[in-house]
Amino acid sequence: MPLSYKCAFPWLQASLMAVALLMPMAPFAYAAADFVGHIQVEGSVRLDPDSIRARIKLEEGKQYSAALAEASLQALNATGQFRDVRFERRGQDVVVTVAENATLAAISFQGNSAVEKTLIEAEVKLRVADAVTAAKAHAAALRIRDLYRSKGRISTTVEPKLEPLSQNRVNLVFHIVEGAEMKVASIGFTGNQAFTAKQLRDVTASSESSWFDILKTSSTYDATRLELDRELVLIHYRKNGYPDVKVTLAEPKENAAHTGYDVAFAIDEGDRYNFAAGRIETSLQGVDSASLEKFIVTAPGQPYNAELVERSVQRLSVALVDAGERSAHVTSTFRRDNVQHTLAPVYRIQEGKHVAIERINIKGNAKTKDFVIRRAIKQSEGDPLNQVLADRDKQRLQKLGLFKTVTVRASPGSSPDKAVLEVDVVEQDTTELSYGAGYSSSEGVIGDISIADSNLFGNGQNLRLKLSGSQTRFQADIGFTEPSLFDSQYAGGFDLLYKDVDNTKAASYKNTRIGGDLRLGTAVTDNLSVGVNYTLVRNQIYDVGPAASAAIKEALSPGTTTGTYFTSSIGTSMTYDDRNKRSLPTSGSYFTTAQDFAGAGGDARFIRNTAEGRLYYPFSDNVTLVGRAVAGNITGWGGQDVRLLDLFNKGGETVRGFAPGGIGPRDLASANQDALGGTSYVAASAEARFSLPFVPDNIGLKGAVFTDAGSLFGVNKTAAGLPGVAGGSAAMRASVGAGLIWDSPLGALGVNYAVPVAKQSFDKVQPLSFGLVGY
Repeated sequence: MPLSYKCAFPWLQASLMAVALLMPMAPFAYAAADFVGHIQVEGSVRLDPDSIRARIKLEEGKQYSAALAEASLQALNATGQFRDVRFERRGQDVVVTVAENATLAAISFQGNSAVEKTLIEAEVKLRVADAVTAAKAHAAALRIRDLYRSKGRISTTVEPKLEPLSQNRVNLVFHIVEGAEMKVASIGFTGNQAFTAKQLRDVTASSESSWFDILKTSSTYDATRLELDRELVLIHYRKNGYPDVKVTLAEPKENAAHTGYDVAFAIDEGDRYNFAAGRIETSLQGVDSASLEKFIVTAPGQPYNAELVERSVQRLSVALVDAGERSAHVTSTFRRDNVQHTLAPVYRIQEGKHVAIERINIKGNAKTKDFVIRRAIKQSEGDPLNQVLADRDKQRLQKLGLFKTVTVRASPGSSPDKAVLEVDVVEQDTTELSYGAGYSSSEGVIGDISIADSNLFGNGQNLRLKLSGSQTRFQADIGFTEPSLFDSQYAGGFDLLYKDVDNTKAASYKNTRIGGDLRLGTAVTDNLSVGVNYTLVRNQIYDVGPAASAAIKEALSPGTTTGTYFTSSIGTSMTYDDRNKRSLPTSGSYFTTAQDFAGAGGDARFIRNTAEGRLYYPFSDNVTLVGRAVAGNITGWGGQDVRLLDLFNKGGETVRGFAPGGIGPRDLASANQDALGGTSYVAASAEARFSLPFVPDNIGLKGAVFTDAGSLFGVNKTAAGLPGVAGGSAAMRASVGAGLIWDSPLGALGVNYAVPVAKQSFDKVQPLSFGLVGY
């Protein structure tokens, strides 16, 4: 008999059959529900929905992913455009609901008077039409408050307020309550035995409040600068024999008058040490230690100086790199003798870790284009990483003058033998509008206005426009420089010039120069550069007085009171410059030579050579010795004499104590005893620049004593035939004097009083002089 089964529950049987029939369709139903239908954007007012969809990682018609939805949410929040973003599934559709941040309609400030508005605006870092949040406004307010604190206004408060407008816009208003300006009332020291409080105050960047406050800001209380002061005191001790010194900044106390803070530094000097004989130890094959000893600048008997040790390490590292040992690593240690109080430096040369540069990352350059930075970096991807070369790259970037700060460092790469060279720059404003007015003893009232950009359109190019003038001169200049012409190592550029000079005080004529030049140069090393140029100038002499020297009248066209000629010349130059800074350097040297050959077309035929050398030696922390020598010669060729306007004219700018055009050949028979200029000159100066007692160094005011000597001699053929001409021989002039130099925002300004101690009877003297310091 066949077995049979009858379900006792007909409804359960029907349900099981339905499930069995639907099971083959389930995967298809699930798959359809897991795909994205449409992506809808709701809530957008200012932003285009398509721009929002572009940041969403999900795609219509493709599978839905919770991970992609989360990534989309993060991407939208990262834009800073929204205060709220939500994702929702409606069937197969994805609905993105956004609440946009308000946009800035205007930014204003209330209550500000003590700080320039442009400085405050720079701290806001928000612009009209930007999306703004309360957090961004609060962050801007903190930056403004910190700006005020850096200017001594510690109690300043800044409150941001967002005032709503229509269409989801807001006005951002900063309510500023300016605190009183607080000064550094006093700077004291405890525990100092080796140096007086006065000596240590001269080291700090901060200074005590005094009547000099009108010339400086260093007496303004600034907590950040006080920490720098602590480091400066540490460095001072470590430069002068104290390796174990400790310096602590005590909590500043407000003075009784509530006008400033009393600042105190506690010093634990430790014992004083001198250097003992140093030595080099190396584990590298082929490295001759004896040949490297000349690069060590520490010497037995010298007081311990951390800077000299570091300089020795750098010099050894550079020498090894230049010798091809790019993987060599130099470190320094000491053998300490606590009985004799000596430190014997040991410079160890070892094989460095072999790490290749995987890539170079450049950050912080909002305006400057990457290629401008990359062409200053001599290391490339694939090269061995070397800190010495990285330091050189940093120096080259700093010399561009485009950045406030430059950091070059290595970070780990994709493997232990690879590294990423991180180049971080902080750009500075390279567009400069400047103007000034003053008085010069040689020109009377002077003034100038200029606009320049040393990073034109972010290409590293330099454009300069300048107008300047005085009671005796008007000048207009345009200059342009491309630092890497056609992506080469050569810099190229041009200059245009218009100059009108009234020489009637020194001679009886006026003259103009109109023209320009094309130039090409290249850096041979970091400090040595060479260049060539072509110059075309139209020279004109006019308004020649009726009683002028015959040597001047000879330059006129027959039957007129003017004379015009063109000079077409080719020139070469070479410059070596390792000064520590361009304005009032304290160490290093500067040498330049130039040669010009006129006669490549034009009317003039001459060969001109000039040279200048300067040396700066830091005799002590407060005294810099400066030496300067200059020389020049011009001679005609092809049977042509040197023209009047091409001759050299010298005076107080060469030998102080003499008037402009006050030395050299002169026609004593003319009514004005006209200066005629000379064909050759030589001069030398020796100067000591020093800090002034009771004047803080950060004011930039220095004293100077000097002696100058020089001569301008040689006349052209026309002057040589005149009976009244004197000064053609190389008779030496000399002077001694003293002066003041101020490193002002307009440049280094100087006032000098010099007494001629050797002169000719016909020379023109001028003991008091002031103007820009040329070196």
